[in-house]
Amino acid sequence: MKDELVYDGWLKVYKREVKGKRYDILKNYDAVAALVLNEFNEVLLVKQFRPAFMKETLEIPAGSLDIEGESKRRCLTRELKEEANITVHEGELEKIIEYKPIMGFSNSTMSIFRCKINKNQITHKQIRDDDVTEVIWISLDELEVSIQEGNISDSKTILCYYYLKSNK
Repeated sequence: MKDELVYDGWLKVYKREVKGKRYDILKNYDAVAALVLNEFNEVLLVKQFRPAFMKETLEIPAGSLDIEGESKRRCLTRELKEEANITVHEGELEKIIEYKPIMGFSNSTMSIFRCKINKNQITHKQIRDDDVTEVIWISLDELEVSIQEGNISDSKTILCYYYLKSNK
């Protein structure tokens, strides 16, 4: 197996030859996400601009493990502070699942954690992430409708919906 670097940016793309076939392999960062629930079992979503789609999306807060040596839990607490201006301690994060979201061409891993906070912990005015424009709470029923109507198409958010529905 031989890898040849063909693009070297924040993401890296390699050509890989396996048994005479050539594949494009994306080297991207592992990522973490948070299923944040409040005392009313509403789900925290962030509205943010996604340049690949050229529109805003609604999804659970998440981030890439792009700081050398940073643990998954530390990365997630940092992302929650940046995207939603909430402080969650690493010990409050319960791991739900770890999976490979794009395994056809990448080896990256998504780890989803769960935590509970009080609804009044959110102060929308101090979001430090340039791409996040709004933080909202949504009920499980509203989440279901948004998914069915195609307003939410993010896989990690949909996975969390099914997790919550199966644990109702």
